[in-house]
Amino acid sequence: MFAALQLLISVVLQNEFAMKRILLICFCLTLMGSLYPQTSFVKVFSSPNEDIPVSIKEISDSYFISFRTLLEPFSLLQGTTLRKLDNQGDKEIELEYLPTTNSAFNLDKIIPINNSEFIAIARNKKEDDESAYLNVIRYDTALFEIWNKEYKMHTPLIGNIAAVLTGNDRIVIGCTEETPMPNWQMELMFMEITTDGDSIKAMYGYGGNPDFTQIYSLLLINGNYKAFVNGFSSYVPYTGFSEILSLDTNLNLLGVKSVPFIIQEYMTAEKIDESRYYVTGKAYSSSTHFDVGIAKLSLTEDSLAYNHTGKPGKAVDYSGWKQCMSTANSNSIYTGGTGNDNGLFYSCYITNKVLMLSNYDSLLNCRWTRFYGSDTACYTLSTLEATSDGGCIMGGMFVTPSRPENLLDAVIIKVDSLGLFTGLHENTGVQIHEANIYPNPGSQIITVQCGPQIIGATFSLHDATGRLVSEALLKSTQFQVDVNQLSSGTYYWKIHQKGKLADSGKWIKQQD
Repeated sequence: MFAALQLLISVVLQNEFAMKRILLICFCLTLMGSLYPQTSFVKVFSSPNEDIPVSIKEISDSYFISFRTLLEPFSLLQGTTLRKLDNQGDKEIELEYLPTTNSAFNLDKIIPINNSEFIAIARNKKEDDESAYLNVIRYDTALFEIWNKEYKMHTPLIGNIAAVLTGNDRIVIGCTEETPMPNWQMELMFMEITTDGDSIKAMYGYGGNPDFTQIYSLLLINGNYKAFVNGFSSYVPYTGFSEILSLDTNLNLLGVKSVPFIIQEYMTAEKIDESRYYVTGKAYSSSTHFDVGIAKLSLTEDSLAYNHTGKPGKAVDYSGWKQCMSTANSNSIYTGGTGNDNGLFYSCYITNKVLMLSNYDSLLNCRWTRFYGSDTACYTLSTLEATSDGGCIMGGMFVTPSRPENLLDAVIIKVDSLGLFTGLHENTGVQIHEANIYPNPGSQIITVQCGPQIIGATFSLHDATGRLVSEALLKSTQFQVDVNQLSSGTYYWKIHQKGKLADSGKWIKQQD
């Protein structure tokens, strides 16, 4: 034993120089890694039409984004622009499906198949055809159509679409079939197809309330499907506004449960393993207010953890319109929404309507919440996707009051794992804030909404001359400041944390 130890020491001493070289190489590799930070970018797509990012997926080294295009607000005539962006956000290829007088085509879901192909699911309304069609298209990453299959629906319109890729090269799609106004009626349809577009089965008529039925998300877990829907409250005791349908592999309805924590609408669910999953959506906290809530649930909907962005009953926060959650890895979950939302895309009801992104660990402890926006426009989050470098890419829309002719413009924001623009030096037009100050303008009380990362910081308010007029310690993620005594005018706020300026902005006091 002693001899073996002597031999080991001898080998180490003889190779001391080699070990130093290895350590030096490791140090250099670490240094080089720090010189190549995660990518970040902000890209704005402006046009005279309504442009909304609907689905974002990272495939290989590129981002594939489908944009809904409307020629006028609230129109049923919808087109699609499918764009491929490189990892710096620059456009590589673009494919357009523009609407005509009596037709519409909207790519609603992008589902990666492998590193070179993906499937997109579209709503299709043809000219002079009373029925809507569900189009399932397989593309390669050069946006070439490999095949395009059509499935005729029973109704003239298609609402929300949800889909899940199974492990046997099949896709299960759930959608809401709709009739037009004024007799707007809805029902669910589920279908299973192969990844080559061959139809296997379809099921209709699940008995939901035709005035409220809608689907938002779909999971395959432990051999059964879970569909996150509205319209099935008659099946369960009243505990909320949205339900979870359990379906077997033949798409037969097995049971209905309420979504816990009154999470509702605009829901996104993701499987952790075969016995647990996350669900995110609007968390109903009072008769008029929402938060972005996230729950970790068991297979039988028992609560394992819960958290939310914001304090119940304060800010009106909506979850992302099409997708509001994505997991970067087992210990990094992103949720997104719109801060100070009013549910109206075209409205600047509150001028600092902003995109909101939070990051949680696997126990749903919130690491940070950050806000993205500007003083000149109102932003709404529509979709997001965690990225392979640990960051997140967001797709949103914004309305600019000074340019009403532009309807809605689209913005794509890529941040790093801390929610920051790492290494981004250009003037992006979008600012990151550690806190959201509202209402702005305001009169009597302003609320400071922030993430846990700056609790304990100092909030100060200064007049136009720089004089300090108010100061407070941020003790929670929602903190109110009394400004009733201040004169009307423009003020500047600052947040200092550990002696350093963490955030700043402008606030306007208006007459009561």
